Amino acid sequence: MSDYLPPELLIEILLKLPVKSLIRFTSVCKSWYSLITSSTFISAHVSNPKNHTLLLRRYDKHDKQEHYSLLKVTENGPFSVDSLSEFEFPFKSQIGYFRIVGCCNGIVCLSDDFFANPSQPVILWNPCVRNYVALPKTIVNPKGPHIFALGFGVDGDDYKVVRLVYRKRPDDFGFNVPPQVEVFSLKTGRWRRLKGVCFRLQVLEFMWSQVFLNGVVHWLAYESINLHSTRSCILVFVVGSEVFNEIPLSDELARESVTDLCIHVIGESLGVIKYEREVGNGSCDVWVMRQYDVKESWTKLYRIDLIGGLERVVAFCESGEALVASHGLELVAYNPETKQTKDLGIYGTTRSFYIDNYVESLLLFKGPNGVVEEERSGDALEELNLDSCFIV
Repeated sequence: MSDYLPPELLIEILLKLPVKSLIRFTSVCKSWYSLITSSTFISAHVSNPKNHTLLLRRYDKHDKQEHYSLLKVTENGPFSVDSLSEFEFPFKSQIGYFRIVGCCNGIVCLSDDFFANPSQPVILWNPCVRNYVALPKTIVNPKGPHIFALGFGVDGDDYKVVRLVYRKRPDDFGFNVPPQVEVFSLKTGRWRRLKGVCFRLQVLEFMWSQVFLNGVVHWLAYESINLHSTRSCILVFVVGSEVFNEIPLSDELARESVTDLCIHVIGESLGVIKYEREVGNGSCDVWVMRQYDVKESWTKLYRIDLIGGLERVVAFCESGEALVASHGLELVAYNPETKQTKDLGIYGTTRSFYIDNYVESLLLFKGPNGVVEEERSGDALEELNLDSCFIV
């Protein structure tokens, strides 16, 4: 491997390098290529501590494109925005921009289903290595009206997408529970039907979102109590055991309509934001579950008055600041102690902003012949199939 460095020291050095450098080093010699592309090295590289980096997505209404870039947290301010860090985005949405299902270990899960054609494939994309995989056609596809929700997470070295399908009831506007469920495993490259699903909760129609925390996918959901009332809660899917469960909300949050709630990760804890909308005004309360899966640990941290054009919370910084999208098509940092906002110089349509923790990885690095696919031509979604990526 090297005449000058012990193998253990060389590996330790390589593990600290960025993905871009590692890709270049695969051409040094066959032994380096074998090492860097091995599943053991890829897993170790993902787990190696790195600087805190965030992934930002925004949609620019002027060039009508969605932009993905890295934001690095600095001492002098919440972010250091490097224009050179913007990733080339090889896809085109039918309606402007994709729904981001989630982001795990450098893999971004995308779905082009915002009120559009739900038959479009779900995509797993690694922007660092410029490779991706379009998932095969789903196996649960009711002919009648239905809705679905997706979740994305990782267990060990296997990345999974879970799909919940709710069929519309013929006698009213509701949907049948429990849903039909299928799971895609990147390790096998296939969807399979999950049997024995028996929960009675329904994920919010169309505008659902998820967070992945503690090896578990979380969605806001609700249960119909009678014709006039519902109970809100959190539906969870344990990625490893593929078991569904429920996490209760505080009594105050459980009484709220799920349409007024939004789920987040705050620090290393589960969080929920409760919105109160009024004409020309409004506010939102930030709640955190201080002890995971303990109902009594739900705590209201603070309230944000949605004035001066503030519209919705996008994410939270480690410093405690909230990142809020405004009607002015910009992202601002909100300090809960001073209740002041600070412009970040980041612009995009209000609903398009997405921010999540990001770790560079070599996942999906190999192409069909064990090489990096630097460029693609033609319609990427039409050309792509499962044979065009490396399943780790």
